[in-house]
Amino acid sequence: MASSEPRAQFERFAPLLVREGVDVRTASVADLTAGMERAQQRHKAAVEQVRAVLDAHARGDTSAAGELLEVLEMTADASPPPIPDALTVASRFAQLAQSVAPELPAAVIAKVGDSARLPDAPDGMAGLCDAVLLDCDAASGMRTVIGEHGLASALYAAAATTSAVFSLWSRQSGRSMDDLINSHA
Repeated sequence: MASSEPRAQFERFAPLLVREGVDVRTASVADLTAGMERAQQRHKAAVEQVRAVLDAHARGDTSAAGELLEVLEMTADASPPPIPDALTVASRFAQLAQSVAPELPAAVIAKVGDSARLPDAPDGMAGLCDAVLLDCDAASGMRTVIGEHGLASALYAAAATTSAVFSLWSRQSGRSMDDLINSHA
């Protein structure tokens, strides 16, 4: 068991460590450190997956983007979750859209919202879009979509929302989608 001083450094990361199978209250410092390393690997892999999906959309290759998401979808119920996993990638998509929301013109937000309400939009996309772009609350939006539609739907809704944000923002601003992705993702 780790002493209280080093343990305190890990307390704020308890939610991340739980996903890695580490209990902050009982783990050794070595286990805490290993859990943090896995959490960092998970985050880095999620960022790479988000960029790969957005890059595929920027190239107009929605098939490649879909294939990447399908592979992640298969991780939705895996325990322990592999690296990368559907939840971390979906959350990163939503966080990315939230982080650029203050920079978006109102017309882009409105168009993304309209696309989220189309019949072929992923389940939960409309609610997630509102939470992320209007309320700037990706965490609450993700919890709601996962609770109502499941993790796989949340993954597709978050990817579709973020892809629509970057695609429509690119058209509105005249900047390439690649440039916007490189600046923000």
